[in-house]
Amino acid sequence: MAFLAALLAACLVGANYLLHRDVMYPGFLQAALWFTVFALLWLTEGMFAPVSDRTLIILVAGVALFSMGAFVASYGHVPHLARNHLRDGTLPSIWAISLLAVLAAWGLILYARRAQELAAAGPFDQPFINLRYAVSIVPDETGGFGITQYFLGPAYVLAAIMILKRHGLATPAVPRLVAGVTLMIALAFGILSSGRGPVLTLIIVVLAIPTVLRARTPARTATILVALSLVLFAVVGLALGKGGSLGSTLRENSATMRESFLTYVLAPIPSLSTFLDNRGPEVDVGVNSLRSVFAVLHALGFHATVAPVVQPYVDVPMLSNVYTVHQPYIKDFGILGGGVALFVLGFLHSLLYRRATIRNPHAIYVFLFALSLFPLIMQGFQDMYFTLLSMWLQFVTYAVLFFGILSEGQFKTLLTKARSNGLPPFGSGA
Repeated sequence: MAFLAALLAACLVGANYLLHRDVMYPGFLQAALWFTVFALLWLTEGMFAPVSDRTLIILVAGVALFSMGAFVASYGHVPHLARNHLRDGTLPSIWAISLLAVLAAWGLILYARRAQELAAAGPFDQPFINLRYAVSIVPDETGGFGITQYFLGPAYVLAAIMILKRHGLATPAVPRLVAGVTLMIALAFGILSSGRGPVLTLIIVVLAIPTVLRARTPARTATILVALSLVLFAVVGLALGKGGSLGSTLRENSATMRESFLTYVLAPIPSLSTFLDNRGPEVDVGVNSLRSVFAVLHALGFHATVAPVVQPYVDVPMLSNVYTVHQPYIKDFGILGGGVALFVLGFLHSLLYRRATIRNPHAIYVFLFALSLFPLIMQGFQDMYFTLLSMWLQFVTYAVLFFGILSEGQFKTLLTKARSNGLPPFGSGA
């Protein structure tokens, strides 16, 4: 059945490519992702617990429904496939960029201090493992990064702005060194977050922006992304002692890393199959997919059930607690509701794609589309959409603020109005 699922996904890959002849089209990317997962599952049959036919049918249907949503949102769209440049005035003003730089630099100091405190608190001998434990396993007890976690967003937005300034204009507007420094600041935030997700998010945004603007070929981007992802997986695995250790030989680490990688990529599917086999008829109606909303209500004193961050483990036969993108939506709204969720996600992705791939797009849409590729790529692992709603709302807020309200165009408009009203120019000292 896994072979048939891969074959059907391959058909959807071809159909989605023919729609726009663009490999950046979300329907194509999502179908290609699931084709790869199904093919790997077929090639490694026997390594994992059996996956029911019903599970594979649901997964293939999810690909089809996502493609349908993407088709509806992008109907009639003709993407600009040549070298593209941003619309004038849509990047943040120099004052807004300066504000972001101060926030990112100051925030990194506070963030690093908090990371040091968490890493020194135990209970393990390795500081990085302590940090991971405090942030991901028992954040309710340790408080995690607390308020300092909100500095990560400005650092990532600043890095994205530098990439946009280098690739989104006819002539790069910032030196390579300045862009590199901002990337290093953002990367430091990602590394101190102790997980692969934050660093992978940064990598995807940085690589996707020039690709959407056709400043880099998708083939080159895919090659770099795969290489960096494998390096990231190995480095974090060694640091956390997951799939390898510094005391083992290269051959030993290669074998354990390969098994660990396949577990991360494929174990969510038998995990989902186990969940579907054991789930009852009841649904949770939003408790899981809208966890962020319920968490806010709970913090405000309302009687609201907050779903746990860490899901229960199942034996597949490796221990796994991730269940693909489908699980929270099926848990909340049933199998039919889960299918509708995939249609909606495809629709939303393609709305951003449509705006980001016109001639001379607004910078906000290029940024948001690049950012949206992270949860898309993670669909085979776990849901990174509505269960991380608070994080996405933060990024949208930053985007509206810095690419809209504080953009160069808005700044020039305000300056023109000030001069027309007889006010002295900003910075004149009057």
